[in-house]
Amino acid sequence: MSLNAGKILEINITLDSKETILENIKKYLNESSKITRKSFVIVTPNSEQIVLACNNPLLKKILNQADVSLPDGFPIARTLHISRIPGVEFMEDLVELASKQSYRIGLIGGQDGLAVKAFECLQKKYHGLQGWAIKPESYTFPRIVKKIKESGVKIVFVGLGAPKQEFFIEKILKQCPVVFMSVGGSFDIIAGKIQRAPFLIRSIGFEWAWRLFQEPWRWRRQLALLTFVGLVIKEKLASQGSPPAGGLRS
Repeated sequence: MSLNAGKILEINITLDSKETILENIKKYLNESSKITRKSFVIVTPNSEQIVLACNNPLLKKILNQADVSLPDGFPIARTLHISRIPGVEFMEDLVELASKQSYRIGLIGGQDGLAVKAFECLQKKYHGLQGWAIKPESYTFPRIVKKIKESGVKIVFVGLGAPKQEFFIEKILKQCPVVFMSVGGSFDIIAGKIQRAPFLIRSIGFEWAWRLFQEPWRWRRQLALLTFVGLVIKEKLASQGSPPAGGLRS
């Protein structure tokens, strides 16, 4: 089962529905042979990360090589005329799948034991959920690789903030054939550190403002949204002014 992708500022974004994406992941997890299997990578680029990728060739490469690139941000989904798939909701979809299928999961990241707190909250919500959560600063890289391999986890959520989490997954994915998902601030929401915006605010695309209200220090990062809009408009105007294939004829 292949997935369809569109592009925004030369960054791939998955166009398929959440249900189709989940079926694709289930197929990967149900594969019997692990000998030739590669890792399955899910990224969640928002407008800030796309702007960053425009000036960071390595991040751009990582995002474009991912198996799934969720339209996490409202501006991205609206530009491509598709439904938004929030990363935190998709993470919980995968956690629910893991609890039903007895797949072990791993959580990496967060400050002050946030990943551990998030995992405890998930265990209370999803009966029978098994796995672990760690702070990466407490483990060397080889120990993290060993833990993933020996613990038998099927899905690993990495919440280190962008682009650190994407670079981390890129470094580890060839050694561990599992599902990796970069989740940004999802641990904060799941652990209750940050309250998610009400549905109405999310539906009109102002979740960023709600987050900014709770974390005013993020105001500089929100300027990337204006840069994103400007770059998208510039790209559209350039495409409209481009000559048709074959060039202009006199």
